[in-house]
Amino acid sequence: MTEYERLLARIRLVRRRWRLQKLARGAALFTASFAVMLALGVWGAEVSGFSGAAVWTIRALAAASMLYAAARLILSPLLRQVSDIRIAQFVEERFPELQDRLVSAVEFGAPLREGPGLIDLLIRDALEKSGRIDLSVFLDRRKIAAYGAAGAASLLFLVALLTWGPAFFPYGFARLFPPWVQASSSAKMAIHVSPGDREIARGSDQQVEASLVGFDSSEVRLLTLAEGSAAWDSLVMEPRPQGNTFLYLLVNVDRSLRYYVEAGGIRSEVHALNVLDRPTVRAIDLTYTFPPYTGMEPQTIENEGDIAALKGTKVELRIRLSSPARSGVLMFDDGSEIPLAGSGEATLSGSFVVKQSGSYVVRLAAAGAATTPGAREYTIEALEDAVPRISITKPLRDVRATNVEEVFTELRAEDDIGLEKLELHFSVNGGPEETVTLYAGRPRLGGVTGTHTFFLEEFALEPGDVISYYGSALDNNNLSGPGRSISDLYFIQVRPFEQKYTQNQQGGAGSGGGSEGQEALSRQQKDIIAATFRLIRDGARMEAQEYADSLKALALIQSRLQAQTQGVVDRMLRRGAADAGDRFAKLAEHLGNAVAAMEKAALALAAGKPRVALPEEQKALQQLMRAESLFREIQVSFASQAHGRGSQANAEDLADLFELELNKLKNQYETVQRGEQRIRDQQLDEATQRLKELARRQQQLNERNLQLGQRAAGAAGRSGGSESQRQLLEEASRLQRRLQRLSRERSSPELDRVSGQLREAIERMKRALDRSNRGQGSEASAEGMRAAQSLLNAQKALARAQDAGLSSGIDKALEEARRLLDEQNRIAASIDELSRRGPQSDAQEDQRRREAISGRKSSLADGLNNLAGELEELARQARGNQKESSARLSDAAGVIRDRRLPERVLGANQLLRNGLYDFARGREEFIRAGMEELNRQLEAAKNSLGQSREGRLQEAYDRAKQLADGLESVHRRLLERARAGGQPQDQTG
Repeated sequence: MTEYERLLARIRLVRRRWRLQKLARGAALFTASFAVMLALGVWGAEVSGFSGAAVWTIRALAAASMLYAAARLILSPLLRQVSDIRIAQFVEERFPELQDRLVSAVEFGAPLREGPGLIDLLIRDALEKSGRIDLSVFLDRRKIAAYGAAGAASLLFLVALLTWGPAFFPYGFARLFPPWVQASSSAKMAIHVSPGDREIARGSDQQVEASLVGFDSSEVRLLTLAEGSAAWDSLVMEPRPQGNTFLYLLVNVDRSLRYYVEAGGIRSEVHALNVLDRPTVRAIDLTYTFPPYTGMEPQTIENEGDIAALKGTKVELRIRLSSPARSGVLMFDDGSEIPLAGSGEATLSGSFVVKQSGSYVVRLAAAGAATTPGAREYTIEALEDAVPRISITKPLRDVRATNVEEVFTELRAEDDIGLEKLELHFSVNGGPEETVTLYAGRPRLGGVTGTHTFFLEEFALEPGDVISYYGSALDNNNLSGPGRSISDLYFIQVRPFEQKYTQNQQGGAGSGGGSEGQEALSRQQKDIIAATFRLIRDGARMEAQEYADSLKALALIQSRLQAQTQGVVDRMLRRGAADAGDRFAKLAEHLGNAVAAMEKAALALAAGKPRVALPEEQKALQQLMRAESLFREIQVSFASQAHGRGSQANAEDLADLFELELNKLKNQYETVQRGEQRIRDQQLDEATQRLKELARRQQQLNERNLQLGQRAAGAAGRSGGSESQRQLLEEASRLQRRLQRLSRERSSPELDRVSGQLREAIERMKRALDRSNRGQGSEASAEGMRAAQSLLNAQKALARAQDAGLSSGIDKALEEARRLLDEQNRIAASIDELSRRGPQSDAQEDQRRREAISGRKSSLADGLNNLAGELEELARQARGNQKESSARLSDAAGVIRDRRLPERVLGANQLLRNGLYDFARGREEFIRAGMEELNRQLEAAKNSLGQSREGRLQEAYDRAKQLADGLESVHRRLLERARAGGQPQDQTG
């Protein structure tokens, strides 16, 4: 290839890129023009009513416009001849540094002269200079991409119009542009009506459905002319939520009639409904024969076609007709049929067993006629046998007892049909689970109270050991399998015989500030065990993602507690725990064993094996409790010994270190707990407001349904009401799932009760929705009123649950305030003792005591800050229903904040370091007075806590019911003992 040919090759490359860019631009403009012309064409055809002339004219104009656009925008750039010199000039314009070399070489290079010459040098120079420039700039990829995107957007716009645009657009496009559709056959806008011409039974209901084809209309009317009438009646139809379809229900049609539908100047064909005297259903009587395991007598309900019965119930139907029928069948929604037998001149009967929810229609046949529906469609609601309800009523909390005490427990189980078994399960130190049967199904009872006494002396326990226990109940459902429910998990902790851990005034090192700070680790481990137990119990009812997330969260919490415990062990070992005596070495050993068990539990939780993790968690709890019990023994021993130097002082330093670490963990734990409690309280507040809003909207819907029923309105009004009822049902179902989750998290029987009442409201909403769908406005309103009442009951129960939580929160706050006051009194006593030692005392011992007091003061200040935050949160929680209590709680929090008690507690440390004991005692007296005022305010808040009238009645009812159940249980146990010849039956009930 010569140099001139190489130069021309570069010119041709630029020409191809220029044409490609022009082609992309033309294609994008053509696509946009195509979409616009199609849209305008359909719109014009719709305006002209799709007449033949308009269709042909629009087709011709659209075709001509598209041909012109294609020629102008696509063919013209491709066919245009551009000379090499023009391309060279185009390149020179972009790269002026070529200085006309390229244009001169192209223009004068042909024909080439033989041999070297001036032209050859020019070509070579132009080839060299053009080789240094980037010819890719003549193909702007971003512009080409933009053109492509514009074309694609135009096509998407067209597709969107065809799919989601006005109803006339897809219809008009199909009629206007496909070439095989003749203009003469292009149908105009139409209305399709169902059922068309039809024969119906006299007095039956008939739904009319109209579909608009090719156009939209805001108003659609059904016009009817009854036999014997002179004027047409005009009825407004209502749209379905989706589609371009309108409905109306003609109720109790007793005369033949003609009808048609009109909208936007378009009329449908005229159709006829011919009324025939066929048999219809006048009433249905139901007889329920319940499954044998229920022990219930058969029940007859007259004039009620809707069925609601326990699964396995046999339902016998006695159908009374308006006139005799040749035959009849029950046709179910799944397509199955059951023939009906004649049991009288105008009576049919049949039966079936309820297995699943659905519906049925009674189809009747008169002599010489086909079967037709004899009445509306009736519902079948198959009810599940609810699982039993079980709770541990005594002691209703975790218990601390010595290893020779007896711990009495009482379990209460209830079932709507009957109980089969009541059992108590317990495990000692995470060992194998043991079971005690408290009730074995004889006699058959719906409610059972069982008791069991733990004789701790029989288990050879030592301080720090723990027994975990829970109850389970089974019902007697032998049809689909017994339902089983499980109570919450509780603990019996073995404590030492000596309960007073306060040192005498000579013992300045120990805090004696109660056991709550010392139980910071075990309390968190108990919470983890309880949460794992609930996951095992409720996992089958949880969503898969929620279950997996809960397991991950528990594994993370267990790992964090493991790290905290390991940190305590490490700090003790660095301070010489191994050299401080056997008891401190044993203390570190217990904590190390707890860490190892926690690690196994965390791994099992992370692997999704909560049943494997639970025993390890309980073993960790046992080791933590043994460590805490041993620490109390160490404190007591310090109280009875004179303080010395050397190893004794070192041991007391370790005791202080251990106590401070536990107090820090306690304060951190309570801070987290308070934050989680705040979130749960906010969720309950939101649930209360949602219940109130749902009840209000349900009541409004009830009034609307009642008005529709009184006017005998049809499907038009029903469609809007059904949609509103469906939306309410979905919101109530979401709220019920949220309350179930909160109930699992809080282990709250009150929230279980609220969830049950909301579930009842949801069932009534479903029935109201079904009645609304069938055009039975009055029946829908009645069911809706029951649903609204259930929502109000759920709201009141939730308010009572919040009041109960508030009362419990105030009790805990008051208990903490008393503990902090006791701690303050002990700190003041320690400062008094320190001031009486005089200047001749051991300086190192005084320094050690001051440091111990300083650490205890830091813990006290943290406790006050935490308590203030808790009181403010309780005040916020009480602000809605308990305004006086809220004010008292705010005053209590104000005592801490306004008197700056935490700051004054910490400020006294400087006085101690400077040896100003007299000033420090004055400061301590001020702090004590403030904390006494705090306790008085909390007492006032507790006394001012009121309760609603409904709450008092519910509480009185619950107490009376528990008393009656307890008396019945005692009576039954006495009878059983008498039958057994006086042998004791401690564990039956």
